[in-house]
Amino acid sequence: MVFWYWAAAACLLAAVVAACLSDVRLRIRYSRSGKLDQLIVIVHALYGLYRFHVEIPTIRLSKTGLSYHMKEQTEATAAGGTSSSSRRMLINMRSLRRLKVAVREMLVSVRELKGWLFEGLRKIECTRYRMDIRIGTGDAASTAVATGLCWAIMGIATGALDRFVKLNTHPHGKVEPVYAGIELSVVWEADFRIRAGTALAHGLKVLPRLRYGSALRKAFKDWRSVPGQATRS
Repeated sequence: MVFWYWAAAACLLAAVVAACLSDVRLRIRYSRSGKLDQLIVIVHALYGLYRFHVEIPTIRLSKTGLSYHMKEQTEATAAGGTSSSSRRMLINMRSLRRLKVAVREMLVSVRELKGWLFEGLRKIECTRYRMDIRIGTGDAASTAVATGLCWAIMGIATGALDRFVKLNTHPHGKVEPVYAGIELSVVWEADFRIRAGTALAHGLKVLPRLRYGSALRKAFKDWRSVPGQATRS
């Protein structure tokens, strides 16, 4: 009987070590063509046993705020379950006020929160980065100026990314001027990864920094309501 206890403990320990050594992979793809925007976020963890997929096929700006249609799908291979949901969300001034309150409460609840966040970001590796832009204003001279401006923006964006995360890849991208008409299309793709054990260890570092647990719980509650208010489809 004791042998089976030790065998179970060894299997459990091996599973925990394997989980900590696995990578959490994040893929983000944003594209804009004309007036259509699309955002796709894919998360793989535990060697692909857990998958999370979010797709926002439409993003619209109106008088009431920023509205988008979000589709979520979660797949846990080990548990043998798949769940999906679809909803329309709206970001307005009320949501932004909630964001402001949530950020303020989190800064009060956690000591040196900014330093902890930046330290965690530096543990994330960017393994693929690409941005392609096609731009045309209908005028050759202004199109040339806009093309140069886009190149400058791409350089600034790459530099900012390298400042916050580990850029372990050569950024790819191009800016293509369109002199025949008016056009603006953008495709941005990036892959990120972090070791699950590294993320867990860094997450535990926030515990000694906590000041007020009740305020932090309220901050998380407000933070969850920030992405927007569900609207009827």
